[in-house]
Amino acid sequence: MLYEDIANISKNIKIDQIHLEKINRSNNNHFFGDWINNVENLKSEFINAKPFENIVIDNFLSDEYAEKLSELFPNNYEEWYKYENPIEVKYAFDEINILPEELKNYFYILSTKMFIDKIQKLTNINELEYDEYLHGAGLHSHSTNGRLNIHLDYEKHPYSGKERRINIILFLSKEWKSEWNGANELWNEDITECILKTDVKFNRAIIFKTNDVSWHGVPDKIVCPNDVYRKSLAYYYVSPLNTIKLNNEYRQKAKYSKRPTDKYDKNLEKLYKIREKRRITKEDLDKYFPEWNINK
Repeated sequence: MLYEDIANISKNIKIDQIHLEKINRSNNNHFFGDWINNVENLKSEFINAKPFENIVIDNFLSDEYAEKLSELFPNNYEEWYKYENPIEVKYAFDEINILPEELKNYFYILSTKMFIDKIQKLTNINELEYDEYLHGAGLHSHSTNGRLNIHLDYEKHPYSGKERRINIILFLSKEWKSEWNGANELWNEDITECILKTDVKFNRAIIFKTNDVSWHGVPDKIVCPNDVYRKSLAYYYVSPLNTIKLNNEYRQKAKYSKRPTDKYDKNLEKLYKIREKRRITKEDLDKYFPEWNINK
């Protein structure tokens, strides 16, 4: 690998080792709800869940810490990366080290040896590691008309080459109404049925395994008021490559699919194919959806 390539990859590292060691030396259990002391009993619920391994945990954080993170969650999205196309409308931010200390430290606490040990016991995956790049993780926000069509997450990390294994999504929206949509959906392997729909609830987390059958998303268009946002914190764990695939054909981008109730659209299918390789650009929209806008 060229020196320039190594330098560019290093610039994408988000977890600072010195700060992480400092957090590791602290007792961080008090940041979490009571579930943190009951992981062994929750393991069977996770492993036996349908349509694939998952668990929904209310009161994921202590009340005090959840309130603080909600208070610190940014309200200005000017510097955020914006996905605005027919298959994904969301805002994302992963420059965690410029966030207020308590919000930044959430990502460090989930990277500690203590918490990784808890997640390994919960999921029965012993080789889990934190992702120092936080690739795809961070702060996420959906406005009205937000959406995230049903998809599989990337599989092989573009920088470390490791395999994505576990997702944790924590909801920080208060007083969210179910009629606004925004629920996280888990679908069966052949994408014919939604098996689990998890409504947005403050301080609720969903933890689930990622693999070739973990179809999920937020496919119903969000209809919240213009001044309300679906706010969440996303964190992912990786491991050395666990799945063996011929010709090294691992997903390095998300793979999207329509639902049975979605009308077939050849141009949308083209966007799905593009998204498997890279992000969708304005040029793509001009070519395939010239009249599309975020309100559609």
